[in-house]
Amino acid sequence: MLSLRSKAVLLAVPLLLLALAPRLAQADEINGQPIYAQNNTANTIWVAARYMPAGSSSFVSDGFWQVHPGQRLLILYNNGRYIYFYARDNQGRYWTGNDTTAYVRGETLNMLREDTGTGYQPWTMNFNP
Repeated sequence: MLSLRSKAVLLAVPLLLLALAPRLAQADEINGQPIYAQNNTANTIWVAARYMPAGSSSFVSDGFWQVHPGQRLLILYNNGRYIYFYARDNQGRYWTGNDTTAYVRGETLNMLREDTGTGYQPWTMNFNP
């Protein structure tokens, strides 16, 4: 025989799930393109990006994601066609450009622009030696 407290808990769980259902459904509606960083070098790299987060129409800058040699890492979800990257390793190698600058964790970075297309298909930025 269940106690009154046990019955209350059994009733509360479905009610809680029912209350959260609309919030879970809203999260499923936000579209974003999965963006991966592929490290094709022999050294660990740190990647920064300027991008439009899923559900947003404004650019943000973030980083540094650590990507080990040979690793392909999901770093963000992009809501725009273009994305900007900067990367470096601990041996003095840089992947940089003159397309925009971004302020990430106290540093001003020169970034290169990539066109990821108009859909939401996964896209990979390859960092080659």
